[in-house]
Amino acid sequence: MDVEEGESNSTGDALAHLEMLIKKAEMNLALLVVAEHDDIDLSSLESYKGKSSTIYILELDTDSSAAGGRVGGFGSRRFKRIHIFRLEDGRCVRMKSIALDDDDGDYGDDGGIDVGGYVVRLPIRLSDGREVMVSCSIDQYAVRLLNSRFGIM
Repeated sequence: MDVEEGESNSTGDALAHLEMLIKKAEMNLALLVVAEHDDIDLSSLESYKGKSSTIYILELDTDSSAAGGRVGGFGSRRFKRIHIFRLEDGRCVRMKSIALDDDDGDYGDDGGIDVGGYVVRLPIRLSDGREVMVSCSIDQYAVRLLNSRFGIM
C-alpha cells in the first residue's frame, strides 16, 4: 500500500486535483464518489465556512483479474486507489491518496470498503459553475466508517 498524505494542501492545488478526478468520473464509470452531503458545490467554497464535508473518490479496479464487477448487484467492488478530500472553512484540502495493492492485508481484498447498495448519478458543481453528473453514494454513515478506518478526524 502506498499512502500520500496532504501532498497538495493549498486550496488551489487540492481543488484542481479534486475537479480533475470529478471530471474523470463524469466520463468514466470506474470512479465512484462517496460523500456526506448531496450538495457538492465547488463554485462556492465559502458555503463551507463553519462546516465540513468529506469526499472520497474510489477508483475501481478494472483489470481483467478484478473478477468482472457486480453481476446483478451481487459480489463486491475492488478498489485500486482512494483519494480523500475535505471541504471546510472555505477551502478544499487533499487529505490522503492511498494506492491499494493486491497483497494489502491491511484493508482486505476490497480495501475494507463497503459503500452500501445505492449508487446513483448526481450533479456536482465545479468551481467554474458547470455541473457534471457522476456516480455517487451519499452516505454519512459510510463516510464516518471510512474516516475512522483511514484516520481522518
